[in-house]
Amino acid sequence: MTYRTEQDKINRKEANQRYYKLEENKQQKRDYMKEYAKRDYVKAKAKEYYRNNKLKWGGKRQESKTILQNHYKWCKDNDRDTSWYQGTSVAGGYQGTSVAGGAPPITGKTEEYNEQLNTENSERFINYEKTRQ
Repeated sequence: MTYRTEQDKINRKEANQRYYKLEENKQQKRDYMKEYAKRDYVKAKAKEYYRNNKLKWGGKRQESKTILQNHYKWCKDNDRDTSWYQGTSVAGGYQGTSVAGGAPPITGKTEEYNEQLNTENSERFINYEKTRQ
């Protein structure tokens, strides 16, 4: 078994970089990487990496009282389930505590609801500048 020195590793790396800079070799590398990503052990490794680093990327989202209050108000105005909310209604707004575990559970026909909500939000996002003028 032969061992590579540090300089051998650097030379090999530079040679590979030169090789894959050529346009005709880029597609070969793309094809290889697609096949490589399909391997079971690579999928498992990626899943483990995601699981380990998820907290570093954002962690648990702590929803503020304002977000929960606004969501409660929206649910109430649109005849949605409000049983998840642990606050009480008071004149001038809603006062409550944060729900354990973050966001409230989605009940009912979740896929249809999510699709409709996504459509509405997308339209709002696209038309935002028009409404400001």
